[in-house]
Amino acid sequence: MAGIARILIGVILILIGIPLLLLLFVGILPIIIGIILVASGASARGDEQRRNAQQQQTNLLLQQQMQLTAMQVNRPPSALAAEKYCQSCGAVNSRAAAFCQKCGKPLPPPG
Repeated sequence: MAGIARILIGVILILIGIPLLLLLFVGILPIIIGIILVASGASARGDEQRRNAQQQQTNLLLQQQMQLTAMQVNRPPSALAAEKYCQSCGAVNSRAAAFCQKCGKPLPPPG
């Protein structure tokens, strides 16, 4: 709707500017403003459709994120078994880690 209003105002300014251009050189300003408004109004006509598509995509991504979070919260308590401790400093590391996150020393292979 805003695009149509810009086009309409732009056309009106162009129509006002043409007679002023013939009489005085002042008519160039409304013509330039009118052309800019017509061009910006034409480009704004699809804004609402793009905005709706972006909103749908954002909603889908948020829904997927909520599902992922729910899956992580409902994970069984076997997560403790996925940790191993460094023999040098006692830091907790993931089971797949090859080196300690804290001191950098090699960890025993998972087993």
